[in-house]
Amino acid sequence: MVYTLPAVLIGGPPHAGKSVLLYNLTHALYERGVRHHAIRACPDGEGNWFQEGDPEIVSIIRDSNKSKWTGEFIARMSSDLEHRCLPFLVDMGGEPRTNELALFRQCTHAILLLRADKPDATRLWHTMVTEADLLPLADLYSSREGLATITEQTPILKGTMTGLERQSRTVRESPVFLQLVDRIAALFDSYAAQDMHRIFLRQAQTELVLDLPDALRSYTTTSTQWQPEHLAPFLASIPKDVQLSVHGRGPNWLYAALIAHAGQRPFYLFDPKLSGWIQPLRVRLDAETSNEVTVTKHETPDATILSFSFPFGRLEYFQPDPLAFPSVALERGLIFDGPLPYWLLTALVRLYQDAGVAWIAPHHAQQNGEPHQKTAIVSYSRVKTRRIGDFITIAV
Repeated sequence: MVYTLPAVLIGGPPHAGKSVLLYNLTHALYERGVRHHAIRACPDGEGNWFQEGDPEIVSIIRDSNKSKWTGEFIARMSSDLEHRCLPFLVDMGGEPRTNELALFRQCTHAILLLRADKPDATRLWHTMVTEADLLPLADLYSSREGLATITEQTPILKGTMTGLERQSRTVRESPVFLQLVDRIAALFDSYAAQDMHRIFLRQAQTELVLDLPDALRSYTTTSTQWQPEHLAPFLASIPKDVQLSVHGRGPNWLYAALIAHAGQRPFYLFDPKLSGWIQPLRVRLDAETSNEVTVTKHETPDATILSFSFPFGRLEYFQPDPLAFPSVALERGLIFDGPLPYWLLTALVRLYQDAGVAWIAPHHAQQNGEPHQKTAIVSYSRVKTRRIGDFITIAV
């Protein structure tokens, strides 16, 4: 298959700093206005939240979210990569196996972040990249100490990266990192991502289309990220109960609030893994839930907590029948806890909003600030005791 869009694999042995590198690369690219999507093609339970939340809490969440490399997971992830409609950065995990080669072949380029004390891993990663016929962009070694250095610039970038520590920004000042961002930006920009972005917005199914990065810049000049205190006044600026299409990066509580704000009117979201505009997943209430999703229910005096996990590591969007989820007490609030794709999160918000729950709050790991506590953000409320944007504490 000949791809028209690049997918840059980021690989290397465990504990080299790949997830930290991916997190900083995607933020640096967005700051430059480079349209792309970052995807973690490995079942390690990580996400952007892992770089931003309280270290103790995110470690607990990561361990609970981990799953195994299975044939089902590889097939579903391969489909996501195959149907991309933006340039991708792809975290491929730390221990590749031969059965993952098909997944490698969905990519086009490779950045390897290696460790000098793991020569066998270096040989394995070089072999996998060669067998997958990927074009190397960079071959770098990760070091906890010393200076970042560039040893070669052509034909590929070689050198040593330092500062790859979680929640540290020093790596973004490194000449190696800046050179790497330049090369990825040039590659992605060569595919006219800005023109594609305008086409995607024109293809939206509704008259009202929200492009979240542009909406944030229009709404505030004092913040580069959406904050819970933005939520209520931002919603007040949008017509209620209107057909709505939402595009771009934003926190889960923002997407949850937007579909609740749209009521039962048509709602679309843009997923670059699924070739563009989609609607929330079809779901229903039923005592017998699907084997695609494990749902654990825990009740407190104020709320029902639904915790979600996925036995196959990744949930498939295209389902033959609506997925079933349990009924909950309507006089309480409802908290969603788990790594929900936005097309499932929005579907669940609509399902339980329509059922009549008092309020809804998805857990947002970036807001976790205290040991042994998680934080959820109220995204919908029909009661005076909970306001949109309120923080809800969940004991771990």
